[in-house]
Amino acid sequence: MYHISRTTAMAAMIFAATVISAGAANADAVNPAQSTPESNPSVSLGNSPQTAPAAPVDPGAEYMKAFDGVAGAFSNDSTVGRVVGTTAGVVVGCVVGGVTGGSLFIVTAALTPVGVVGGCVIGAAALGFVGGTVGSMISGSPATVNALNQQYQSLHSKGLIAAPVPMQNAAQ
Repeated sequence: MYHISRTTAMAAMIFAATVISAGAANADAVNPAQSTPESNPSVSLGNSPQTAPAAPVDPGAEYMKAFDGVAGAFSNDSTVGRVVGTTAGVVVGCVVGGVTGGSLFIVTAALTPVGVVGGCVIGAAALGFVGGTVGSMISGSPATVNALNQQYQSLHSKGLIAAPVPMQNAAQ
């Protein structure tokens, strides 16, 4: 069972509240230069079809879709690294744990069968976890960066994320 710290839980709640409240900070309210069909009726010349107005965008649903896309990209591509890292960690951890008698740091001179088996289990569990974590980060990071860029562009094109503010030269 997974346990999260109080700080992690608070950070997750603050992040969720920020995402939910971001619906009020839609870029359409900030950018009134865009015309609406009611304020600027177009004249039909008969040869160009009129397009229907775009459906309103639900910011909460768009943010959740973006988060799901990023999480899915990491999940899909990190699996191979997790499996390889866990396998390597279990193999190396079992050997290191068996030689050290379970301490994983100090080589023991007198090895008993119980110490070797117990050390193998402890080492395999410890280094298998670390290997799986590192392997999933290594193999899942490129896809996550790519998905973050795609989702940022998608949210920016829908007006849910404002353009970055240009940096001003401090020497002027």
